[in-house]
Amino acid sequence: MKYYIILSFFLLVTAGLTAQKSYDIENRKGGLFLKVSPEYRITPIYDSEFIKRDGFPRNIDQSNSSAALSYAFDYFITKNWSLGFSHSLRYDVFLAGIDDIEGDFGAQPDNKTLIQDFHIYADYHFKIFKEGEIFARVGYSRMNTGTFFSEKTTFFEENGEDTGISSFSSVADFSYFAYNLSLGYKKNRIELAGGIYSSSVTEYFDATTRFILPYFKLSYNIGKL
Repeated sequence: MKYYIILSFFLLVTAGLTAQKSYDIENRKGGLFLKVSPEYRITPIYDSEFIKRDGFPRNIDQSNSSAALSYAFDYFITKNWSLGFSHSLRYDVFLAGIDDIEGDFGAQPDNKTLIQDFHIYADYHFKIFKEGEIFARVGYSRMNTGTFFSEKTTFFEENGEDTGISSFSSVADFSYFAYNLSLGYKKNRIELAGGIYSSSVTEYFDATTRFILPYFKLSYNIGKL
């Protein structure tokens, strides 16, 4: 699956390079543009005091801080304002591999899956350089889609002199909604941006606490559709 994602990414870039329509800053109003991006997410920032201590094999840092590949569509309402949609893909850890370890010592690979993120955003571009521009982004994202898992909890019940064991199972996931804030530099077809995904409601914590995921992104504008 990992190699399939990489191959799809490069096929998309190759297809775009053969397009005849060019990117023109002065005439982009009303245009829809396609771009592709590698992205790297740095170790998240959070208060470890509120991490759930229920023994479930979460791996907060590894399941969020990693590389992702994405494609995006930007529609320019004006020369400066644009609305965008982006879809990110990554094959990464979502559960720590400790379920099948027997005894006091041992090792097991982490569980991995295809994780997807969906982003909507608005950009405003500032033309303050002769050949480049600065842009600010505000958006909203659905993070970690596809991280479903089944959870089983076993507990004791006491009824008079009898003691029995009961269990409860449920299906959950590690997805969450986050605000997307970033600042970037754009020149011709190339964009370089740094920002954060910020959320206060995730499945990682017992209490409401801020979860911040910094990232850097390099984008290539394939062209006008």
